[in-house]
Amino acid sequence: MKKKEKFQKVLYRPQPYPDNHTEEKLFLKSLKRNKNLKTYSFLECVDQGQLPLQQLSCTVSFFLLHFMDIKVTDSMIYTMSLITMIGYLAIAGFTVHEVRTVILFGGFLFGLSPIIQTLSRSISDDTIYAMVSICLFTNFFLHDYSITKGDYMSKCVSLNAAIFAAVCLASRLDDLNNVLGTIIIAILTYGIIPPVRKKMAGSKVMPIWTMLLLVGSIYISYVSVPIVIVPLVISAVACLIIVPAFFVHLQKQKDNIYGPWDEAVLTDLVSTGSRDISAE
Repeated sequence: MKKKEKFQKVLYRPQPYPDNHTEEKLFLKSLKRNKNLKTYSFLECVDQGQLPLQQLSCTVSFFLLHFMDIKVTDSMIYTMSLITMIGYLAIAGFTVHEVRTVILFGGFLFGLSPIIQTLSRSISDDTIYAMVSICLFTNFFLHDYSITKGDYMSKCVSLNAAIFAAVCLASRLDDLNNVLGTIIIAILTYGIIPPVRKKMAGSKVMPIWTMLLLVGSIYISYVSVPIVIVPLVISAVACLIIVPAFFVHLQKQKDNIYGPWDEAVLTDLVSTGSRDISAE
């Protein structure tokens, strides 16, 4: 009786085995669990939790400032405009093109302020505030909270929603300086601060910045609408303690398995210019 040929895991030579054949003793030998698994410590999760808390603090402060009886003076407008211009140029670069962009945008903003002021006169306050709430919620939930560079579609939607909310709020104001101030603060809050925040991620300044924004939003809430303090504090505890602790706990439950049943993946080796097929 002819002895059965020993199985070899190759496809280039004829064998009396089907193509999907696998030896039982070798099937689980290559089994790997949680391959390349990256775990996060509690402090790393807290560091990431600061980002949504900062965005929430900025959004609450921006919205409640509308209900405070603040008279924006010309000097305040000039100061905020200068800070905004310097912040944008620091991010985009001090080039002739960017300087022209800033000047052109600033001119349009100052020129269109009277139109913005009367934009929603025929719309009721309830409708405007409902639209503002929806836009600010959209901004918060679609905001880019990653600390890496990249282009995300949701980031554009988030920024546009915040600017639209600012225009709606500005249209309810009677003073032209307050209209300009609302738009400029929105640009600072949602256009300038997020890129700066990404650069501060992981540094020692980040916790200080988070506490300043949180304390500022609590103070503004206390002055204008004190009832907002309770959900704001609860949100802070959730972002900095509850959610990070829950995430660290869930990491222990993760169990991914890798073996010979996985599909082959074509991997490009850019450094050598060669190609390799591997099963992950």
